[in-house]
Amino acid sequence: MASIALSRVTKSYGGQSVINGVDLDIHDGEFLTLVGPSGCGKSTTLRIIAGLETQTAGDVSIDGSLVNETRPSLRDLAMVFQSYALYPHLTVRQNLITPLRLRDLNFWERFPLLGHLVPSRRAKMAQIEKEVQLVSETLKIEPLLARKPGQLSGGQRQRVALGRAMVRNPAAFLMDEPLSNLDASLRVHMRAELSALHKKLKTTFVYVTHDQAEALTMSDRIAVMMDGDLLQLGSPEEVYQNPQDIRVAEFIGSPKMNILPGYCDELGNITCAGFSLDGTLEIPSPGPVSVGFRPEHLTLTEPNADQSLAGKLTYKENLGSDVFFHITQEGIEGSIIIRAQPLISTPQQPGDIIHCTPVPGKPLVFGPDGQRLDFKALAQSGTSS
Repeated sequence: MASIALSRVTKSYGGQSVINGVDLDIHDGEFLTLVGPSGCGKSTTLRIIAGLETQTAGDVSIDGSLVNETRPSLRDLAMVFQSYALYPHLTVRQNLITPLRLRDLNFWERFPLLGHLVPSRRAKMAQIEKEVQLVSETLKIEPLLARKPGQLSGGQRQRVALGRAMVRNPAAFLMDEPLSNLDASLRVHMRAELSALHKKLKTTFVYVTHDQAEALTMSDRIAVMMDGDLLQLGSPEEVYQNPQDIRVAEFIGSPKMNILPGYCDELGNITCAGFSLDGTLEIPSPGPVSVGFRPEHLTLTEPNADQSLAGKLTYKENLGSDVFFHITQEGIEGSIIIRAQPLISTPQQPGDIIHCTPVPGKPLVFGPDGQRLDFKALAQSGTSS
C-alpha cells in the first residue's frame, strides 16, 4: 500500500494550462476518485502520478519520497486503462504471466529455448504460476485462462486487465475510466465488484471517471475537478450534501441540482421564484444570489400552500421507483425538476400547474462568484445548511 501526494502540480501544453496548481493527498489504502467532465484534467493528473506524463511544475510523492525523476516502471504502480490494453495474440494466462516474467526473470532466463536450461528459472516460474493462479481465483477468471482477448466479453476483458495489474502486487492501482466501454447493467455489476475487491486487497485505488454515479457509490473520497482546478475534496456524502462551489452542486447529483435566481436584501433575507426562504444569510450580501434545490428537496403541495413555487408541468418522467416532474416558470431559464414517489405523485399531466415547496433547511445559497454562502435556516435551529 502507498500514500500519494501532489503538491502544486501544474501541466501546460504549448502555453495552454490544463492543470492549475493541484494539491492532493491520497491516503494509504483509500479509494479516491477523480471525477469531472471531459477535458477537466483528471486523466492527465492520473498519468502524472503514473509517470506517463511529466508535470510542468510541482512535486509528486509516493510514501513520502519524491518521484519526479523516477521512471514509471520503478514507481510500483499498476495502471488499468479504458481500452484494457491486453495483448490480443496471447492467452489470458500469458497476459497475466508477461508482466511477471519481465519483472522477475533476467535476460538469460527469458531467452527462448536456452532460458529453460538456466537453473534458477524453474523456481521463479513456479512462483509466477502460483501468483497467477491466486489472482485468477480471486477474480473468478480460471475458466478463461486458455482463451484469447478476442474470445472474451467486455466484462471478462475488464477482469483480465485487473488481474494483470493485480499479479504485480503494486503499491497502488491507477484506473482510467475502466468501465466506460461496458453496457449500463454490467457497469453497475462491475462497480460492486471493484468496491469489494478494494475492501479485500486494502490497497490504494486512484480511479478516474466522468460518471458521478461511479464516484458516489465506490469511493471513500471524491475529488471534483473542472477546468484544471480541484474544486472540492471530501466524502461522497459531504460533496453531495454540502457543495462549496456552484459548479460542484450542478455536476454532482442526477438529476442535477435546480439553480434558481434569487435576491438578498440588507438583512440577509432571500427571495427566490416568488417566495421567501425560511432563514437568512449569516453575513448579508445584498444583491443577486443563486439558490439551489435538490429535486428530492422539493415537495409537491396543494395550490393554496404558503410559500409555494408554481410552474407549468412540461414533462412527467416515470422511472418506476421515482417520478420526476419537469416544470417551467416564466422568467426562469430551463426546467425545475421535482422528485416524488409514485404513491404520492399526482395524476397531473403536461400543461397543468404544479405547486411545490422546499424542504426546510435544505436550500443552498451561492454568491455571484459561485462560492457557497452560509445560510442560517430557521427550521434547523440556527445551523447552516
